[in-house]
Amino acid sequence: MISSRKIAMKTNEASHGPTIFLDRALLSKLPNNVVKELSSRGLTTSGYIEKASFVGLMMVNNKSYVFLPRGSNLDKQEEHIVNASNTLKAVEKYSRISKTKIDLFDEGNGERKLNKLSLIRNLLDDFRQNGIYTKRRTINKLNFGKTDWKKTVNKISPYPGVGDNPVYLDTYGSKKRYFNDCEIAVIHANVISKLDMSFSWLVTGNLKPLAPELIDYGLPRGDCSYQLSRLKSELSQTYSDRDINLLKLLIQYIKSEAGSDQSNFIVGLSNFHFCWEYMLGQVLNYTVSLNNKLPAPAYIDNDGNVLTANEKSMRTDIILHDEGNQQCTVADAKYYAATTVSNAPGWGDIVKQLFYEKALSKLDIDWKIKNAFVFPGCEPYLAKAKIRDRVNSTQSNHVFIDEFEPIHCYYADPMEVVSKFITGNKMNELTDKLIQ
Repeated sequence: MISSRKIAMKTNEASHGPTIFLDRALLSKLPNNVVKELSSRGLTTSGYIEKASFVGLMMVNNKSYVFLPRGSNLDKQEEHIVNASNTLKAVEKYSRISKTKIDLFDEGNGERKLNKLSLIRNLLDDFRQNGIYTKRRTINKLNFGKTDWKKTVNKISPYPGVGDNPVYLDTYGSKKRYFNDCEIAVIHANVISKLDMSFSWLVTGNLKPLAPELIDYGLPRGDCSYQLSRLKSELSQTYSDRDINLLKLLIQYIKSEAGSDQSNFIVGLSNFHFCWEYMLGQVLNYTVSLNNKLPAPAYIDNDGNVLTANEKSMRTDIILHDEGNQQCTVADAKYYAATTVSNAPGWGDIVKQLFYEKALSKLDIDWKIKNAFVFPGCEPYLAKAKIRDRVNSTQSNHVFIDEFEPIHCYYADPMEVVSKFITGNKMNELTDKLIQ
């Protein structure tokens, strides 16, 4: 007979996977509840046509939505869950190693919700590796387990043996047994079951349930306060490193759920271009830092004193230097769609890139210098940007100013960048293109 508590915990056989959207999606193409959440949190672009400005996970009314980086390919449905999982791993990794978390977003406090994302992942990972919580008990019985000679000598009367040596026909013994039907295990099972339905895809990359068997544990006794008291009591009696870590995770999770709106939460990046720049810098080969060698402005006051302003000097995104062919490429990671002239980098970005090339050419280095933009995308659209002579050009005959070197355009699959970033690998093919 199944108890009513177990019936209440029954779930579908498949995990509820997220619905996938892209950053910079038109608000008019998104569900109303998602638009409302984005707008209320300021996660939209300014301008006549409003778009989403968010990469990460959003839970609205117990439904999950994941926004992938712009330019990602949504055609391969079978890759959606893996891509969603990897994107959130990248968001989480970037949040840990970024010195400035100004672009992290979640209810005004990026730290808290990103901790919750880590908390959910850690709980699921722990269960995958170690299973349900078990309580160790020592069973003391006659003629059972390892002999406890001290207790046997004190409690049992011996019989005389050969040479008057004592013989014990019965002995006290003990044996350690592990039980996973304790109250803490039920609390643990309840937490994992909830996370399994909504978030198991985070760690597995698929929609297969992680632990359907946990339904047999039923629901834990008491409210959150009671469960916290039981967990804290257990923690004070525990010495195993794994158990201590798990109990702390459970305490933190139940505290985070108590009194909060569990149906809605959001975690991610509102300005993903910072993360895009950082990830590309990590996945390309031959990167070098020359920012401390680039020219810096200086002011001269009325007395002729030179006032240096090194902190206002130029700072490039990425510089690649291949010593083999003395090729240097200044790669600017641009989080633009770059599918037309209207959504490509403007004059300010182009001038800055041209000036980087000019500044590097003034250094005492014998390198061939190349300029490049790197956009998120799976298909190439623009090949290069050049400075056109508007006076001498016609519709059929375009004249370019050779004094300004072209800026080459490259496109990188955002999901490949994300995958290489979270695994610590390099994008060798893209690197080769950039330094050719």
